[in-house]
Amino acid sequence: MAVHSNFLGPVTVSGDEAKALTRRLAHGRGTQAAVSSARNGRKLATTFTRDGTVRIKLKPTGEPLKGKD
Repeated sequence: MAVHSNFLGPVTVSGDEAKALTRRLAHGRGTQAAVSSARNGRKLATTFTRDGTVRIKLKPTGEPLKGKD
């Protein structure tokens, strides 16, 4: 197995890792969160194509914001 990469360049995977990655990409399933995000992204893209604008409503999560104190 070998993984070769360089700064701002391609990543090359070989050997068993390459076979596993190919299998995962061909037959893998996304998580529920990933599928939901993709669905929402498609809706935004469709709206943007149709109207030229999108509106995003933010909802509070109840979690404190992380930042400088």
